[in-house]
Amino acid sequence: MTVGITGWQGRLGWYLINKYSNCVPLECDVTNYDDVKRSIRDVEDLKTIIHCAAVTDVDGCESSLYSDAIDVNIQGTRNVRSAFEGQVIYMSTDYVFDGRAGPYNEEAEPNPICHYGETKLYGEEEIRLCEYPTDVIVRTTILYGGNKPDFTSAILEQLKKGHQFKVTGALVGNPTYVPHLAEALIKLLMLKSPPSVINIVGKESISRWVFACKIAKTYGYPIHNVLLTMVGQTGIANRPRNAGLTTSLAKALGIPIFSVDDGLERMKNGRVL
Repeated sequence: MTVGITGWQGRLGWYLINKYSNCVPLECDVTNYDDVKRSIRDVEDLKTIIHCAAVTDVDGCESSLYSDAIDVNIQGTRNVRSAFEGQVIYMSTDYVFDGRAGPYNEEAEPNPICHYGETKLYGEEEIRLCEYPTDVIVRTTILYGGNKPDFTSAILEQLKKGHQFKVTGALVGNPTYVPHLAEALIKLLMLKSPPSVINIVGKESISRWVFACKIAKTYGYPIHNVLLTMVGQTGIANRPRNAGLTTSLAKALGIPIFSVDDGLERMKNGRVL
């Protein structure tokens, strides 16, 4: 079974095509229906598309990237779903929620408070409207590890300097190691009757400050250099504060869920692929 990956240059897509031989890049502009259709025809025995392509710059979506987010996150999803006759796995986010009562299960009512979350929710609706029986909306959050800078690399850069720096304790979510997410997605593809929505994230819902302290501890840096601040608004976009996702459904289906410590230890040991 061949699995096509949109957005394959992002951290999750990059990992999938480099780790799993049956995952192949879909070389296309998802905002162009004909280009999506052509890329699908070019792949033999294509059974599933993991739709990773998205505009994810949260602050950018509030300003200059908003139109791009509409084109990619909504229209792009519509194009992928309408051009393909097989299963689509749509990668979504906990930013579809307002962050007032997290962590959220799969049945919680979305209520985005920023344009990024709004466009990702509309992307979810494009999947739902099609009613393809094996489509899955996968919500995840705070991805780290892979081929691009992220929260962990930024924290490690600060720790290496040996200076004290502030990290917010006002934003809560589930740090999710990219290789662990990819492993869970491969397991999800094996389910004969997958759920229509599932959360796949790290086991714990924790603040960014706690996450930063865990990074320091894992890599042997002094935790006292990581100072706590309760300022949560660092950019122009509203961010869900008490967000995060529950993982009971994933665990019940036998999909592996790992702790933050598991992910950080694996990253430290350099086991990327």
